[in-house]
Amino acid sequence: MIVTTARKGAEQLYEKALMFAEKIDGRFIVRKEQSVEDLKELYNNHVLVVGKGKVTLYHLEHKEPFFYHPNSAMFRVKQYLRTNYDPLVEAAQLSEGKDFLDCTLGLASDSLVAKVAVGNCGRVVGVEANPYLACLVDFGLKNWQEGSKEMLEAMRGIEVIHTSHLDYLSSLPDNAFDVVYFDPMFEQHLANSTGIKGLKWFACHDDLSEQVIVEAKRVAKKRIVLKDHWQSTRFDKYQFVVMRRQHSSFHYAYIEV
Repeated sequence: MIVTTARKGAEQLYEKALMFAEKIDGRFIVRKEQSVEDLKELYNNHVLVVGKGKVTLYHLEHKEPFFYHPNSAMFRVKQYLRTNYDPLVEAAQLSEGKDFLDCTLGLASDSLVAKVAVGNCGRVVGVEANPYLACLVDFGLKNWQEGSKEMLEAMRGIEVIHTSHLDYLSSLPDNAFDVVYFDPMFEQHLANSTGIKGLKWFACHDDLSEQVIVEAKRVAKKRIVLKDHWQSTRFDKYQFVVMRRQHSSFHYAYIEV
């Protein structure tokens, strides 16, 4: 991974770029007047551009950049604060003080809603297998400035861990979290999600397995929750109870532990 700065104010961004290079084990390159496409061609690698207010990740073979944004979570948090309802909160039966493990963090949209629901007394941990996404999302959650006080406090309270969900689940003691959550990456999900196009080139596409479900059952005190496409075979394969939502492309489902 090549790490560089934005062109504007580059000298003031060196220290920040070097910090990112160290975190992701990348190589820092002085930007000069080279374009991102020039850097990709010259070094035959992905490029991370560190700006004053935004950090952007460019895949070697694709045009769509990736940068952190709370995406639909901003709307969902507003709705939840107004109505005290969100389909994930209902499926996971979240309330003040509960602990929530998000095994497929992505942009942390679901973790953000969960953190608002469980409050300061509750714990939300997000696991991300890709080191670049883990780094950018962790930075984004700690530095995003727009939104309500409740949303910003929730962002700062999410713990981001870079590892595979199977490795992390296997390392935990029994009954470590009230809820273990999965939202696996799949093409139907991405087709209509224009806000996260750049994510799919870096996201982990590992499927759920019997071993993962077994570990999740051991770790969860209350429920395992799955968000998946309405046509997914995972619901029946792992015997989830599906909470069908009319006119929705996605359903939530759970296993009561």
